[in-house]
Amino acid sequence: MKVVKVRSPFIVEVPSQGSTHVGSKIVLTIWNVGESEPTAGQSGYYQLTKSIPSTTQRATSYNVSNYVKEFIDNVKPNNYNLTTTGAENVNEYCIFHVLTYWYNGTTYTNLTGEYYYGVNGFTNYTDGYQNPSETKLNLLANTNIKNYYYKSSYADLKMEYLNLLFDKLSTDSFTLKYERIDGTVYSTTQNILSGVTGIDNLKIPITPVIFDNNFVNGCKVTITITPASGSPTVYVFYSYPIEECKYTPVRCSFINRYGGWKDIIFFKAQTNTISSKGTDYKLMPSAINYNTSKGQVKSFNINGTQTIKLNTGFVDENYSELITDLLLSETVLLDAKPVMVKTQGSELKTSLKDKMINYEIEFEYAYNLINDVV
Repeated sequence: MKVVKVRSPFIVEVPSQGSTHVGSKIVLTIWNVGESEPTAGQSGYYQLTKSIPSTTQRATSYNVSNYVKEFIDNVKPNNYNLTTTGAENVNEYCIFHVLTYWYNGTTYTNLTGEYYYGVNGFTNYTDGYQNPSETKLNLLANTNIKNYYYKSSYADLKMEYLNLLFDKLSTDSFTLKYERIDGTVYSTTQNILSGVTGIDNLKIPITPVIFDNNFVNGCKVTITITPASGSPTVYVFYSYPIEECKYTPVRCSFINRYGGWKDIIFFKAQTNTISSKGTDYKLMPSAINYNTSKGQVKSFNINGTQTIKLNTGFVDENYSELITDLLLSETVLLDAKPVMVKTQGSELKTSLKDKMINYEIEFEYAYNLINDVV
């Protein structure tokens, strides 16, 4: 399984095939899980052609990311009643197939064919050319960043999760292990996806505390896929509860750089603001002996928006990656309500300079207060 982050360019190159090479073609097919690969004339089938730039430069290249991105629709995470693993919405990612051909002036000859899996993530400039590697598991998150959750939130069965893309054969063994980290020896292991094969996007709860109170003080999570031959693929991350008795925590969900859902819980102070806007017009009186209660100026088309300023509370230094992903994300929600990130920049703080690290981010709800949808 090769995972492509389609917010960054993904270049498909047709290399030079010698002096008779005068052009190229790629056939790109894109679809979602549960659908069939499209054929000519169907939605998701593209045929792109190019002539060679010159006789000294016969290689041609195609950026397919924008085509693939049209088939991904991130709306909101579904962490309600998440007491165990489950499949993510099929529109959160897609499958695409690329066939490359070179052209000698009369005939197109096939060179390669490759399947890829697109997610709505991005790569950094310093990562260079995007060249995905083959893998069985792809956790759409950074395992080095601690996962914090509101200690009282699991009472309403809305536990956060991380996305895990996987490619499983019938001979593969897939296990999910939770271990206590508070000094008491206790663990639970789930042999998940038994009898299941193929490719899917799995929701991995960051803690099983919803159904097992032994993990009330946090846990270590280990995800392992063991093939019939070769080395296993392993991911490990940690989750910690935070109890907040003064402020009402706000859950911020967004699509991160890896193309998966990620949550930041803003535990500390919040400030809500409402602003309104309308158009003022000067009125003509209905009579010379006018009604003084009506006034000379009136506002029309009044509507308003709401903004909210939130604080994370004290966090680890590597939270800078999450803040970066949040500011660059195209899909952000606060407690399941769509918002835009109004903060356009933030200092990436360090423990050396800032000691205790807190981030304050301002959001604007992505809808008008008065419903004006027509």
